[in-house]
Amino acid sequence: MTRFTRIADSYRVRLVAGYVLVAAVFAMAWGWSLYGPLQQTALQDAQNNLTAVAQAASLYSAQTTASPREVARRLAANSDIGVTIVATDGRVLADSQGDASPEQNYLDRPEIAAALSGRIGSDKRTSATEGTRLYVAVPAVLGGRHVALRVSRSTGGIDAIAQTSRGLGIWLLLAALLIALAVATWASAAASRPIRQLSKAAEKMAAGNLTVEIPPTPADLEALASALESLRRQMRSRLGALEAEQRTLRTALDGLSDAVFLLEDQTIRYVNGAAGRIFRDPAAGWRGSAIGAVGLPESLTSVIISHIGSSVRFATELDPDPRGTALRLLVVPLEPVDDHARTLAVVSDVTERARLDRMRRDFVANASHELKTPVAGIQLLAESAETAAHDGDVRQSLEFSRQIESEAGRLKRLVSDLLDLSRLESAPAPDAVTDIRQAVDNAIAGHRGTAGRRGLSLAADLSAISGQDVFVTAEPTDVAIALDNLLDNAIAYTESGSVGIAVTTSEAIVSIAVSDTGPGIAAEHLPRIFERFYRVDRARSREGGGTGLGLSLVRHVVERSDGSVTVSSDVGIGTTFTIRLPRAV
Repeated sequence: MTRFTRIADSYRVRLVAGYVLVAAVFAMAWGWSLYGPLQQTALQDAQNNLTAVAQAASLYSAQTTASPREVARRLAANSDIGVTIVATDGRVLADSQGDASPEQNYLDRPEIAAALSGRIGSDKRTSATEGTRLYVAVPAVLGGRHVALRVSRSTGGIDAIAQTSRGLGIWLLLAALLIALAVATWASAAASRPIRQLSKAAEKMAAGNLTVEIPPTPADLEALASALESLRRQMRSRLGALEAEQRTLRTALDGLSDAVFLLEDQTIRYVNGAAGRIFRDPAAGWRGSAIGAVGLPESLTSVIISHIGSSVRFATELDPDPRGTALRLLVVPLEPVDDHARTLAVVSDVTERARLDRMRRDFVANASHELKTPVAGIQLLAESAETAAHDGDVRQSLEFSRQIESEAGRLKRLVSDLLDLSRLESAPAPDAVTDIRQAVDNAIAGHRGTAGRRGLSLAADLSAISGQDVFVTAEPTDVAIALDNLLDNAIAYTESGSVGIAVTTSEAIVSIAVSDTGPGIAAEHLPRIFERFYRVDRARSREGGGTGLGLSLVRHVVERSDGSVTVSSDVGIGTTFTIRLPRAV
């Protein structure tokens, strides 16, 4: 909660806001009276006065024989009232202000139309020349013919009086609001002072100060003060038990980084943060939930429950589940409290250790098998060559010798790959950099002869890095190993077409794509092709002299340099391996 939110939610602020809201309601009513009824009343009085003047003028016009101009002049003499006499056809017969011309027709004026129809008409209009004026027209008789006699007056005086009244009212309104705010502030401070004192006492209690005194309060807050006093006594009585429990937990959890559950019977009373990392946090939370209702693996839950209340320590390692997750459980009995059995359960996630053990066993088995095969072949071929030599079959003896050389070369490559894997397990030099252009040129030169003998075109596309030097943070030997293995695979599995390398860059990454037009790799093999000794086509891999470690070496190279390698393949079209390495700057 932000400081602004705390202030906005405080009792005092809400009390002041209530006072101000009430004052604002009255202020709005006052403002409405200033801006609405006051001016309307003044205008109504002015209209009534003009109506009386117009009716008196109509009586005068019916008795005089003077011309319309003279009548208008006499009626408007020595006043700010304008008088206009309009014939029944709308022509202006006379205008005391001289604003109307004989060509004008006033039949479209509302007050004139009403007067010519025998009614009293009125209107208020604003013009650029005269400002706002109030008009009242009455039917009249002048010189024996019916006319409309209209009187008008400017509303400027009324507006000025209304504006003055409004200004005074607004100042009075602001003064009233300031007074209301001051009164509200004072009243809220007085009303909230006991609550603030109780709040401070509660805060000190929450901080562990159980000797704080509860201040005297008004009658309406006595219940709250009494509840705080009762709470203080209860906290004192329970503090000893809480401190003992904390000491027990600190002893049990000292030096542990695994998931720890402190159980009271089958209810979880404490759980450490590692539980949320190993298992998913339940929606209802850990504390207060039953151990069987928080979503732990059923095999783990059943073992824990079966050892609740036991007096001996118990440790076991659960079998991995179908997802490969392996857990180790330690159950430690604790001293019971209030006849409730207390148990400490420590759960360790040993999945990675189990995976590494499995990989180590598989690697040893595969490496032993891969090493045994060429050794057995060499031994058999040597015996066959010896037999052929004794029999005088020189040609067959030479053929066996050639095969011995081939198997020895395969054994050498396998040992070399194993040594490379061992070297790649260590961290690279921190200042290692490799010129990618040079590495690609060397790789192309080293494999051009093999590609030519198989009738394949081999080329590098460096157009994306034309005119620039491109270096990556990796050891030159590592990059050479990765490119050599990718080119070896591409050339070995491509019957016809081409093999190519393309280099692209961004600010932080250099991408090296090795593509071929070979048969492609089926989708079910793609997730496993970087595993050690995994072969898509085992028979063909052995015929080509492959060790089954090439792509594993590629993966180790890029991961050792904080890079990545991906593969995309279409069966019957070809395969592309893409290495991404951090760019050296």
